[in-house]
Amino acid sequence: MTVHNLETPSINTLYPLNHLAIIEAAGDDVIQFLQGQLTCNIKELSDDKASIAAFCNPKGRVISTLLIIKTEARFLLILPRSLLDKVLNKLKMYVLRSKVQLGDKSDALSLAGLDWPNTELPLPTDDFQCRLLATGCLSIKLPSTTRRFLCIMDQATDASGIFKDFIRGNGETWRYRDISAGFPWFDLEQSERHIPQMLNIDQLGGISFNKGCYTGQEIVARTHYLGKAKRQLVLAECNRGLTMISNLSVKDAQTQEKIGEVLDLQALGETTRLLIVLQTVDGEAKNLILDDCEQTPVALISFQ
Repeated sequence: MTVHNLETPSINTLYPLNHLAIIEAAGDDVIQFLQGQLTCNIKELSDDKASIAAFCNPKGRVISTLLIIKTEARFLLILPRSLLDKVLNKLKMYVLRSKVQLGDKSDALSLAGLDWPNTELPLPTDDFQCRLLATGCLSIKLPSTTRRFLCIMDQATDASGIFKDFIRGNGETWRYRDISAGFPWFDLEQSERHIPQMLNIDQLGGISFNKGCYTGQEIVARTHYLGKAKRQLVLAECNRGLTMISNLSVKDAQTQEKIGEVLDLQALGETTRLLIVLQTVDGEAKNLILDDCEQTPVALISFQ
């Protein structure tokens, strides 16, 4: 089977997404319940509109970022697999007497990433727009300068007809492209370290400032109304193949001052893309290096 590793595919490519998991939320009170826990406005979601969101602790720190999808009488919450147990357990703490059922649906549903530059199908064109491609096969347009989609299918769905001409990519390439697009996924070690605005979740439309209270809302709203956050998410690149190191920080090469933290990174060959939560106090361009043994230089680039 051919494995496709090019950064910007020119042919249709399907990627396995084993690093992501799915939580199902259902029940009579599910809309009210999720509205009180997540930063986006759940009431504005529909069968053809998904949203990014943050699930925060009471101090406004993001436990996990989520992709929220409404399907008939349930909601699907896509999140990093490493955060599945933590998020599921914390959500269950807030259920109390509400008529809400929460469960891991990662075995019943499958996720695939799609690079789809060549097709005549009427695919979604707006970020987070959803469209049913076939029975049991839902596509969601992801933020990117290219035609990238997330596809959710029942395990029993036969999608071989739709994807028969796709070559197979790998999860590492997909993560590289998620990072390049500025999608703020992160793993367990980065949980509860940043407020949503530091991860650009507001810029991605994932925070409602007029929907009412939710866990962590006071801190998120205060940051919004007092001005922008002192840190923001930026994309950087270096010419070395790196692997993620716990608590990897970014420094000013001249002053050796720590001015940022690496949220996530992924190498593709000898190039590594990094999502960095960077201080934005003075707006001056700096020579950035990583706080690793080689003090690797990194350069800021635009989201792609």
